[in-house]
Amino acid sequence: MSGFQDEREQVAYFMRRLYRQCLTTTSGGNLSCRAGSACIALTPTGVDKGELLADQVGIMGLDGTNVTPHLKPSIESAMHLAIYHRFPGVKAVVHAHPLTASFFCACDETINTHLTAEAYAILGEPVMTPYCRMGTTQLAEAVVEGVGRGVCVLLRNHGILTVGETLLQAFDRLEVLEVAARQTLMMRSLQGVRELSAPQRCELDVYLGRQGPTSDSL
Repeated sequence: MSGFQDEREQVAYFMRRLYRQCLTTTSGGNLSCRAGSACIALTPTGVDKGELLADQVGIMGLDGTNVTPHLKPSIESAMHLAIYHRFPGVKAVVHAHPLTASFFCACDETINTHLTAEAYAILGEPVMTPYCRMGTTQLAEAVVEGVGRGVCVLLRNHGILTVGETLLQAFDRLEVLEVAARQTLMMRSLQGVRELSAPQRCELDVYLGRQGPTSDSL
């Protein structure tokens, strides 16, 4: 073990929870949280995400050093590190492949978060990034640009990434996005759907103290 037991327990718990909630697959997705001032706890690659244990969660330095060399880091470790470097207020990152929300990553339309106050308050406006191959520097750069515009990012033809001040907040954002995605599809079969108006959304922004989709301090 390499310390940071609480952080490793949290990462393992929320990874198992993602799988139980059908928000990702056995092999898909990765999540992380800050561990101290110079490290992160990060899911490894090549393990069963539905049965992940704390001692299978790796520790990486913010400089990219693998503090747990017996564990192979996620191929998206560069993406996680880039987010933490750029946004000091981000304490946790969740990347997963929820079925409905990920479907919108292959669509020209985005997920409608104007249907409920909860979705708009928690998510704001989802951001779509251009397609980049998984595990690349280009993907990390695209995602960092996306996080600069919102707390919930759709990766074109890939999956979803959310950030938060805690793993619970980042997890909640992904879960609420999946519900909003289902509602977006449901509204197509119904008439008389009422979205939040622009003044109602503005009222929520003021209530939440939100000046824009996101900021360096979240």
